[in-house]
Amino acid sequence: MLETTAIKFREDFEHEVARCIDNHETLKVNRDKGENLIVIGEADWRAIEEALYLNRIPGLVESIHEAAGEPLSEGTRLEDIDW
Repeated sequence: MLETTAIKFREDFEHEVARCIDNHETLKVNRDKGENLIVIGEADWRAIEEALYLNRIPGLVESIHEAAGEPLSEGTRLEDIDW
């Protein structure tokens, strides 16, 4: 995680925001008083939200781990699924 001060963040706002978005970096902005701030790009935040949502579905993570361990030859072809 990148880190900067609130003063430096204000001075170079556009550059810092572009760096977070373009490089998928998270930036911690340290403040003298009060709680610090975390800056993250929208796409990265949406990915985090999706991961949190999927982790709330009972058994989903375990099912994914089990499937990842199976050889592809044991899987079901999409054409064979009765949708």
